[in-house]
Amino acid sequence: MENGAAVSWRVRASTFVFSSLSIISLLLYFFGAGRFRNLTLLLLAIELIGLCAVAFAAPRFLAAGVWAGSMATLVYDAVRVPLIHGSIPVFKSISYFGTLLLAVDHPTAASEIAGWAYHLSNGISFGLMYTALVSRPRAWSAVLWGLSLEGMMLLTPYAEVFGYARDAGFMTITLAAHACYGVALWLALRSADAARIRRTRAAATLLAIPLALGAMAFDFHRLYAAVLPPSPPAYLGRHLYTTWSTPEPDRVALLWTMKRFVDPAAEFHCIEPFEKLRFGAPLDVPEAEVRRAATESATEVLMKRVPGSRTPRLELLIRTTHLAEVSKWMLIGDAEATREAEFLRRVVAEHCGKKLHADCLAPLFIELDRRYAEAKH
Repeated sequence: MENGAAVSWRVRASTFVFSSLSIISLLLYFFGAGRFRNLTLLLLAIELIGLCAVAFAAPRFLAAGVWAGSMATLVYDAVRVPLIHGSIPVFKSISYFGTLLLAVDHPTAASEIAGWAYHLSNGISFGLMYTALVSRPRAWSAVLWGLSLEGMMLLTPYAEVFGYARDAGFMTITLAAHACYGVALWLALRSADAARIRRTRAAATLLAIPLALGAMAFDFHRLYAAVLPPSPPAYLGRHLYTTWSTPEPDRVALLWTMKRFVDPAAEFHCIEPFEKLRFGAPLDVPEAEVRRAATESATEVLMKRVPGSRTPRLELLIRTTHLAEVSKWMLIGDAEATREAEFLRRVVAEHCGKKLHADCLAPLFIELDRRYAEAKH
């Protein structure tokens, strides 16, 4: 590879900045800047374009970083394979990368491919960043780099979002694996010298790495796809609300009125009743500020905070939620509210089935928007 003198600081700085975009997409997701899919596709496209430009200026330098990052990623994952056969799902964050990218609740074959491809892009990008930082790779600096990557992730909500316990076992596994990443990165950069490795051999190895990672992905999917908890929400920002997945008329009306009248940017994450809340602001759950009260439905509680006049249709919806939640014995005496409750149950059954989930809410809200719009004419 080009020696330190042959590679300018501009090339190194450009390589480092462009390579960082892969992990920055994940960090921005953690801190609520946008949906993971949108951030990742945008920033990876910019990274790829930028690195292609760097390749024109220093092709051997860039190739060395790609080679080293790929090999280090393979080692990083290979040393953890025995753990998945010991009932430790260490690769579940990779599966969740895929579910977030493809917007599915549970891993599929397609989402595993997407998740592991993103994981590999991160591993290669970290290798390129290290290659850009140091002119002469050393074992100690490569291991320090690997450990610093994990140290940085421990400062984020990474473990909480993907459901890892921050215990001694987790720390031991993750630090040891990142130390192995660093050692492999150093050894790979040494072998990337033109005198030690031929292009054909490097190309063959780079083709073999995705196959090896694919075998790990298949093994993990076979063992854990059916038992992994549902995917984290695609968005983690201040417009995220968490509620129970029970499709009650009051909850359906509440989510719609929240998005229609209070927070148009609202997104919802649905969990099983009494499951621990890990994401977003609580809504219509026991710890929420907006929830069913002794004499009011959750929709009533919310709509008291909305200024302005109410239409007859909206008043009917609010009355329906009160009767359905607070005074159920009186619902049968109100034919109009009974029809409204039946409508809510029907549309939620058509679009969501027996449980509310994020994917079904958009078409459900369209139905409610249409009904509300029709009532105004």
